[in-house]
Amino acid sequence: MSKFCLFGAACVAALAVPGLASAQVVWEGTAGVDYSSGKYGGSQDTHVLYAPLGLRAQANRWRVELAVPYVNIRGPEGSVGGGVVVPGDGAVSSRSGLGDVTLSAAYQLMPAGGQGLSLEVGGTVKFPTADEDLGTGESDYNLLVSAQLPLADRFRLTGSVGYSWLGDPDLYELEDGVTASLGAIYDVSATSSLGLMGSYRAEYFAGLGEQTQLNPFVSFRSASGWSATAYGTVGLSDAAPDYGAGLQLGRTF
Repeated sequence: MSKFCLFGAACVAALAVPGLASAQVVWEGTAGVDYSSGKYGGSQDTHVLYAPLGLRAQANRWRVELAVPYVNIRGPEGSVGGGVVVPGDGAVSSRSGLGDVTLSAAYQLMPAGGQGLSLEVGGTVKFPTADEDLGTGESDYNLLVSAQLPLADRFRLTGSVGYSWLGDPDLYELEDGVTASLGAIYDVSATSSLGLMGSYRAEYFAGLGEQTQLNPFVSFRSASGWSATAYGTVGLSDAAPDYGAGLQLGRTF
């Protein structure tokens, strides 16, 4: 059975869990924009603008999310995005359009709350909906286990470990590999937080090396259901962007 079939079966199983169909569903619409720039082992910069619209549903311990992005890439011809950036060596050009649609599902093994450890397992499928010069043209799959541990009234540690399976285009080969993250969150108040995340990804393109980066962020949420998260990106390796920034807005209903 393919990884896509396994993921689809998990989504169907989620809908069949007793009591889930009758549970109250909390919906959230999101809109975001992410800009990053880096050489990715090449001689010229590749600039990527990623702007997704998303819809998320939370019911009991289950969460399902769909994201549909607009993508603009300016860099050497041959450069592509779609979860990873592969450097090109042609003339610099700009192209834009629909990116790769992603579908995610997650289950809380140990729900958040109180002072104990929370644990979640999830998976993501990236569908090859992007134009050929905007994505790899292949489906990708990711499994992830995430955890949070409160250390004090306002201080939390958060981390994850996962594995990504990347589809191989005709012109080049991508490598599957481990992903991981570790960070800290400080709750400034009941409605705002500050944090710093560090992330790692095993080498996905021969000769490019491992990807490591830092992401400081600040988030706000209101009683009316609005939320906002702003973040920055600082690359620590050739496979990471040199710098970047992003903003995501959300509204529950």
